[in-house]
Amino acid sequence: MLRFFLGMALGFSLAVPPGPMNALIAVESLRSPKHGALVGAGAMTADAILMVISLLLYQLIKPFIDYVYLAGGAIMMYLAYGIARSAPARIGGKPSVSYAKGVMMGITNPFQVGWWVTAGLSFISVFGVESVAGLFTAIIIWITVFPVTVNLGGKYGGSAVFTIAKIISAAAIIGFGIYFLATGVGGIIRQALYN
Repeated sequence: MLRFFLGMALGFSLAVPPGPMNALIAVESLRSPKHGALVGAGAMTADAILMVISLLLYQLIKPFIDYVYLAGGAIMMYLAYGIARSAPARIGGKPSVSYAKGVMMGITNPFQVGWWVTAGLSFISVFGVESVAGLFTAIIIWITVFPVTVNLGGKYGGSAVFTIAKIISAAAIIGFGIYFLATGVGGIIRQALYN
C-alpha cells in the first residue's frame, strides 16, 4: 500500500503544477468539464503510451529526443495560436477533438517523454507496479476535479474568466513551445558540432 501512495504523491506532483497541459485543460474546461476532462484523459493516455514505449524502447528513443523537442514545440505553438484566436466556448463541440488534443500534446511534450525515459523508468524500477497504479489514480482524480473547478469559475466569473484563462494559457503554452524549440535546435546543433 505504501508504494501505491508514493505513486499517488508523485502523480499529484506531476499533474498539479502549471504547465502547457493544465493550460489546455483549463481552456477546454470553460466549454464544459467533460471537454477539460477529456483533454486530461488524452494526456493520461499519452502517459500510458510513453510509459510502455519507454520500457520497451529506451535505447532507441534517446538519440531522437531533440526531434521530440522540435515536434513538441511546434505542436504547442499551434495549440497556443488556436487558443489565442478562440472565442468563448459554447456548449457542444466534439469531445473527440478535446481528447485528441490531449493525446497529441502529451505524446509530443518533451517533458513527458523525457520524464518517462528517465525519472519514470527509475521510479518504476525502484517502487514497482503498485506505484504506477497510484500515479495514474492521482492523475484521474486531478483531471476530474480540475475541469469542474475551472468550469465553475467560468460560470460565476463570466467572460473575464475566459479572457484571463485564454491569455494565461496561450502565454504558458507559447513559453513552453519556445523553450522546447530552442532546446531541440540547440541539441541538434550540438550533435552536428560534436559528430
